[in-house]
Amino acid sequence: MIYRYFVLTLTACALLLGIQAPNLLTQYQQRLAAQYAEAKVYYDDYQVIADRYFEGELDALIAAHENSTEPAFREEAAIIRKLVQRITAFERQQQLQQQSYPAQLWALVWQHDEELLQGTLEQYSFNVPLTQTALATGALVALAFALLSDVLVGGCKRLGRRYKRHPKTLKH
Repeated sequence: MIYRYFVLTLTACALLLGIQAPNLLTQYQQRLAAQYAEAKVYYDDYQVIADRYFEGELDALIAAHENSTEPAFREEAAIIRKLVQRITAFERQQQLQQQSYPAQLWALVWQHDEELLQGTLEQYSFNVPLTQTALATGALVALAFALLSDVLVGGCKRLGRRYKRHPKTLKH
């Protein structure tokens, strides 16, 4: 009896966590868009210079900075390279967020940008969005948790019964 209450409580918690998934995804996407827009401002400035002097090749601009006799320009090469890598990573993340909702959640869990996700979690504001997507996600997470717990408990019980009947065959 207590087991059922425990499972129901944990399932309710899983439901609430699942309801938060669309909200977390939205906040992650907003952070991605904001940081991409900010980085793009500086990227575009360097791209204008590359267009003017290096036929649009940012790698050539970076190489020119690396080969410069001025220490400040040599140090700036690493900054430009990091900016280019950051823009590329943001564009990859944006592509992942252009997929279907389940694929977006999958990408958020398994293919996220660590810095973006960490920042999103640090600034996360809990909401209870009662949208169809949020309710469906919450219900699916709760159902998956309930099924998983029943399978695990059922497996443990079955293993326990088998051990009671044949204790010598299960020992090594």
